[in-house]
Amino acid sequence: MSAQTVHVGVDVDRDTHPDAARSYLADGRGVAWDPPGRGGCRLAVDAELAAQRVPGAVVRRARLTEPVEPQDFWARWTRAEVLAKLLDVPILLWVREHGLLVPDLGAEAVAWRTYAWEDLVVTFAVRGPQDPAD
Repeated sequence: MSAQTVHVGVDVDRDTHPDAARSYLADGRGVAWDPPGRGGCRLAVDAELAAQRVPGAVVRRARLTEPVEPQDFWARWTRAEVLAKLLDVPILLWVREHGLLVPDLGAEAVAWRTYAWEDLVVTFAVRGPQDPAD
């Protein structure tokens, strides 16, 4: 991750970063990720405020019963979000089927990384180019 390819601010939107993967935060900022040399790969990013309270309804929906620290929860949530985005699965369906676990993705060429970055938890993910015959 290079700071030159990640932009965080209130100005992040579809107009200012049209080709970037984007996520939006509860405080009104957006996160845009647009690395060079994508080579036909799909990108996804999700970010959350690391210290924000985790709503009880979200914990229940994710089928978690143990006490959850916000930074750990948001790391798991952002990972689920990017995987759902890359595999074209609505996040609520993903959470219902997998919780916040990463299932066996089989032959899917997906890679991700989660970072604590400034006041955020951010997960970046890439899905390799798809065979046009699929």
